[in-house]
Amino acid sequence: ENRDLDLGIRYAEELIELSTKLGNKLYQYRGYLQKGNKLATKGEPDAAMQAYVKSAALAKMVGNVKGQGTALGAIGDSYANARNFPNAMLYYYKAIDVLRTTGDSVLLATIISNAGDAFLQQKKFDSALHYFSESGQVFEKADYPTGKAYNMGNLGMVYANTGQKELAEKNINEAIRILEEMGDYSPICISLISMADIYAEKGDRDIAYSYALRSLSLSEQYKLKDQVSEASLKLSVLSEKIGDKDAALGYYKKHIAFRD
Repeated sequence: ENRDLDLGIRYAEELIELSTKLGNKLYQYRGYLQKGNKLATKGEPDAAMQAYVKSAALAKMVGNVKGQGTALGAIGDSYANARNFPNAMLYYYKAIDVLRTTGDSVLLATIISNAGDAFLQQKKFDSALHYFSESGQVFEKADYPTGKAYNMGNLGMVYANTGQKELAEKNINEAIRILEEMGDYSPICISLISMADIYAEKGDRDIAYSYALRSLSLSEQYKLKDQVSEASLKLSVLSEKIGDKDAALGYYKKHIAFRD
């Protein structure tokens, strides 16, 4: 349930309740992992972290190595989203070490890609590119569309930050196309903001504004709090640059409300 996060959370809680009654720790692990994923996407990081910690502990209890690696990676994601990068990298490295002992190359590549994103957020572009290159090769070899789309979006953001605008635009547009087909809207909203940044730097504020507005519309439609906050901030900055101070203030207030 990516299109109705509240319903997804209810399914996860039902799974947790039933598996707890049955004493089935494997499905408890899965329930907490799914609950954490939906809470994280919805923009409730503290609750998501609690679910991930329980998930990791349960996976370790039942000897599910892939599950443990997945949950550790999710904890890393939570720290990265909170911009606590030392802890994020600590958990990413743990997850990568665990997952290198399994045969699940796609899962390993996903965590490697997420670690690359943490480097990207820290503006360590060489490290980010190294991690994205490794994960991208695995996704391509496995013909895994989700991974390829995320990776293209991430590469696009590296290129955007290093002045390679055409490569950035090509990668991000292709990522958006694939993700729209899959109905995966959270990364689309993030990629649309990246496109807004690219066009703003080119001086084409109208197109930049349209990308940011599209990101806000999608994030509101699918109740993605973090993305509503980011899109509102971008629209505030763009509105101020074109002299629309009332709109800039309104969007900034929305950014603060959703950020908090």
